[in-house]
Amino acid sequence: MATDALRDDARRFSDRRRAWLLGGSLLLASTIVDFVVRPWLFAMPGSRLVGEVLYALALLVFAFGLRGQGSITARRPLGTTALVLLAVWGFAHEVVFGLVPIDPSNMGPAQVLGTTLSLLQGAIALIAVVQIGRAHAVQRPWNWAPAWVLGAVAASTVLQYLVFAGGTESQEVLGAVVAVDLLARVGGSTFLGVLAIVLANWPAPTRTVSIIDSES
Repeated sequence: MATDALRDDARRFSDRRRAWLLGGSLLLASTIVDFVVRPWLFAMPGSRLVGEVLYALALLVFAFGLRGQGSITARRPLGTTALVLLAVWGFAHEVVFGLVPIDPSNMGPAQVLGTTLSLLQGAIALIAVVQIGRAHAVQRPWNWAPAWVLGAVAASTVLQYLVFAGGTESQEVLGAVVAVDLLARVGGSTFLGVLAIVLANWPAPTRTVSIIDSES
């Protein structure tokens, strides 16, 4: 029976390892396509769709794992649902703006809609990262790494709003703010993708640790 238990542990570790390797690779690929390849292929039909598909697949792998192993939310309903919603968000965003008529002479309603959708996406992302942190399916302190990245992106987004709302005309300031936001997004996605690949070869957290953490 000990041999069977060791074999089961080895299988679970292998499945978790493959899930995180695949998820991390897909996340890195989506980042490369979105921020490196797509600017050169902007005029090509479907160039944006490739990055969104890769990103969605990465989140789905992280949400469900492979053969029941590797879910960074431990398959808890709230966190898993939040990741699934984020996975399909890009496609839903395009559908919403495709169905809502936009008047080029009056962009106010479109801006309100865009801001509302961005805030809703941020709220869902916040739920996801909190649930990932609390699930302890990822080794500490890296279970909070998605929250760190979300915080950096949120801070850069707020900074952009403040600068543009201030009506500054300094091209240097505007360029610096945009660069900071781009760095937060590209750096954050790259960091999480690499981290998933690195953690794939680390032992999983023990069940004892999870029980102690949940009771504390």
